[in-house]
Amino acid sequence: MVLGDQLTRRVGPLSGADPADVSVLMVESDALASARPHHRQKLALVFAAMRHFAAELEHDGFAVAYRRAAPSFAEAVSEHLAAHPGATLELMRPNDRGVAEPIAAAAERAGGRLELVPNRLWLVDDAEWDAWDTRRAHLRMEGFYRRVRAARGWLMDPDDPSKPLGGTWNLDAENRRTPSSGTRFTLPPRFEPDDVTRHAIADVAERYPDHPGSLADFAWPVTRADALEALHAFVHERLPRFGPFEDAMLREQRVLDHSQLSVPLNLGLLHPHEVVEAALEAFEAGRRGEGPDVPLASIEGFVRQVLGWREFMFHVYRTRGEALASANELGHHAPVPQAYWDGHTSMACFATSWRQLHEHGWNHHIQRLMVFGNLALGLGVDPVELTDWFSALYVDALDWVMVPNVMAMSQYADGGGITTKPYLSGGAYVDRMSDYCRRCPFDPKQRSGEHACPFTALYWHFVDRHAERFERHPRMAVIVRSWRKRDADDRAATLATAERYRERLP
Repeated sequence: MVLGDQLTRRVGPLSGADPADVSVLMVESDALASARPHHRQKLALVFAAMRHFAAELEHDGFAVAYRRAAPSFAEAVSEHLAAHPGATLELMRPNDRGVAEPIAAAAERAGGRLELVPNRLWLVDDAEWDAWDTRRAHLRMEGFYRRVRAARGWLMDPDDPSKPLGGTWNLDAENRRTPSSGTRFTLPPRFEPDDVTRHAIADVAERYPDHPGSLADFAWPVTRADALEALHAFVHERLPRFGPFEDAMLREQRVLDHSQLSVPLNLGLLHPHEVVEAALEAFEAGRRGEGPDVPLASIEGFVRQVLGWREFMFHVYRTRGEALASANELGHHAPVPQAYWDGHTSMACFATSWRQLHEHGWNHHIQRLMVFGNLALGLGVDPVELTDWFSALYVDALDWVMVPNVMAMSQYADGGGITTKPYLSGGAYVDRMSDYCRRCPFDPKQRSGEHACPFTALYWHFVDRHAERFERHPRMAVIVRSWRKRDADDRAATLATAERYRERLP
């Protein structure tokens, strides 16, 4: 059985499989597609990629049972195994929790059995993580990243392999520039839909007409060949300029120089090892004068995203996801604002990011974290509801992605299990990292009054309502003290403005 996020023959049950000995089951689960109001490009992406993968298997001689619009994985498995009594269903361990158990039960009911095999879609296996984790109360990506990077010898000093190349492990401080109006970016390749993809898009339009998101401009990679082209284009055209502006946000630049490789990676079309190796090869070629120069800050920032955050978040989810999925340490219970679904707001940063999300199902990490996540944290939105929203609206969203990224990193719902402070800021950060505020009716410098930036007012409201929690916090205590020293009238005006936004935005 091949799931929609395990579309690979390089690892797992299909690695080295003989078509004469193996048949394949693939299922488009309506229950999974309908569980949330998934962005229609997300559904079209997964269906198109699965159908292309099935066609490639059939071309190579595999017998493929492909079940479209099946009520659920479990029902499809029961029906399939009823026709193949006593068969063993081999499945690579799912990335997401709660997937394997109903499949195993269905297989048993049908007189077959499910055999789980190790999931090799990761750079860091369970044993390597567990040797580092050792039941730490607080997990920090930086320590994990340094350990696993050194173990692989990636970007290490050739004269002293225990030290990082260039003498610094983390070059994030060099990657926070805001581009000028004349800065040019290279667009990623577009993959125009073929017949298989067009049929998948049409099926989604017919079966899920009420789901959000436009289907008009679908151009995602849906095959292994597409994914390799996307990887090649990034490492040779955009990686050299990736680092400096990776945290920037622009009205007219949706991608900047980001890779967007989370999409084929999360489908299984690319393996993280080949992604990092391709980037490192481009870096070394540049140093030899055989290609574009790739600054150390750019290659380090990209390796940290793939080897650092992606692997870290998956294993946080694998080992602590069950508790994390329902955490709400800050006691936030406000609903997700309607603007998250329809984009109706005067906030330029939000409206621009939402439009891009509606049209493509994707934003880069700062828009996710410091626009959508930041506003929700200031409003006190229920973190579980917000996670559901992120999981529904993003084409690269899976449970393992969104539970740790939204619950722990963005919303601090675990009370700091993986982050040292809440990811919260006033409007000054958005103003510094974007061109949004120039055409916005709200002033990021104002924290009270009719034109006060909601981010700025809500930032101080958050500090006020959680002051006791953070008054001795190593990184937040100074902010609490600063707030308490302010004039009483100033504080009252700021809180009144924030309360107005907390009432109006939802």
